[in-house]
Amino acid sequence: MDDIKKVVAQGFDDKEYIHELGHAKRVLELCTMEPGFQEKFTADPEGAFREYHIDADPKSMKILAIKEEAEKVRQTPFEELPRTVRRYRAFMNEKFAGRDAMAKKECVPSHPAFKAWRGRQVSRCWAELGVRNSAIVHAPIMYELNLGCSVGCPFCGVAAGKLQKVFRYTEENAALWKDVLGITKEIVGSAGGSGICYYATEPLDNPEYEEFTYDYFDVFGIMPQITTATATRNIQRTKNYLKESDKRYLRVNRFSVLSLDMLHKIHAEFTPEELLYVELLPQFPEAPSCHFSNAGRAREFDSKSVDSNDQGGTISCISGFVVNMAESTIRLVTPCRSSDEFPTGERLIAKRHFGTAEEYRRTLAGLIEEFMPESLPKDQPLRLRNGIHFEATEEGIQFYRDEGFKLKFSGNDDIPAKQYQDVLAKLKKGGSAYDIAGELLEELDMEPANTFFILKKFEQAGLFLEPYE
Repeated sequence: MDDIKKVVAQGFDDKEYIHELGHAKRVLELCTMEPGFQEKFTADPEGAFREYHIDADPKSMKILAIKEEAEKVRQTPFEELPRTVRRYRAFMNEKFAGRDAMAKKECVPSHPAFKAWRGRQVSRCWAELGVRNSAIVHAPIMYELNLGCSVGCPFCGVAAGKLQKVFRYTEENAALWKDVLGITKEIVGSAGGSGICYYATEPLDNPEYEEFTYDYFDVFGIMPQITTATATRNIQRTKNYLKESDKRYLRVNRFSVLSLDMLHKIHAEFTPEELLYVELLPQFPEAPSCHFSNAGRAREFDSKSVDSNDQGGTISCISGFVVNMAESTIRLVTPCRSSDEFPTGERLIAKRHFGTAEEYRRTLAGLIEEFMPESLPKDQPLRLRNGIHFEATEEGIQFYRDEGFKLKFSGNDDIPAKQYQDVLAKLKKGGSAYDIAGELLEELDMEPANTFFILKKFEQAGLFLEPYE
């Protein structure tokens, strides 16, 4: 991630910086994943650090790890905070900035229709998922190199099936893979490289996962991020891959930590410095900060770490295509709230098969043409999404959900508030864009251009059902 590289290069020694932040990160990992560590650290920081072989500044770590201590320095100017605090907060800010840049820039397709459709899904998810949407990059495409997963986590948010097939790196398969990546880049643009090489799979189930990602780098100039639940299955393989990957493109990778024993093994086998750019995800109920999104198998998983009141669960981060090379399929999906209808927190819009590179090209282009109109057809009825309420306001109109989402549209000198209200009144009765524009022209002498402008703003906000819905 380029933004993180900037932090590393800000004029201080890399090894010293990595050591300092690596050990600070290790403390925070223990606070969130090791039962009882927070209490040990609060009572006796130096003793806790000796026990866990940590080289960190207790004063800084109290500010970073204890809410009350952080509150005490909330008004302190940034430059007056302890150095470790400044460095770690800057490091985290760069990570968040990198995620935001992915969602707003790197994941945006160059294909006009695909770009418009993805934009509507992003907007829809703000209304449907609320603040959860801030963590979703809405990648336009991802790739699976296996069919199914060998791990079988009982809380899997996408309910991945058992491992059935692996796409091996044979001469024929490698050629098809390279063609698929090249065609994707032609159609989707550089955003085709913003995805990853796993989804409802465990990436390291594929013995040649590394070779596929090196081809990915050759095409897109970046390494795909990896999240693995098998980091300790072959420690040396994991270390080698992280090292080789970082040589090409430094970015944040992730280990899913499935048990306390696995956490201990990771901390024993990987130094804090080696894990600076690896996020550890607590995926076991004993971890103090463990939380399973209420989606997929987690909906039936009996654990205090699953919030049964959370009806917005999803771990899906795609508004676009999942290309499964083992099955030779393309799925078109987008995030949504988990429910009985959509238990994995994603809508499967379409699924198609391909065999050759040319079939892949036709299938990908055909799915875009069929399901991604650049603008919603003006001659088809417009339907507002379920669960969204609307009302007139003094400034214009407001859309809202019971959960607190609000979206306001305000009039101005060119298009007064009343015209927004008039368009909304017609929408309640139904009809196409042409119908609404014609009626408002006849009844209120309202310029059709104004009607279409207002409807376009509603469309871009994701308020209307797509034609396929």
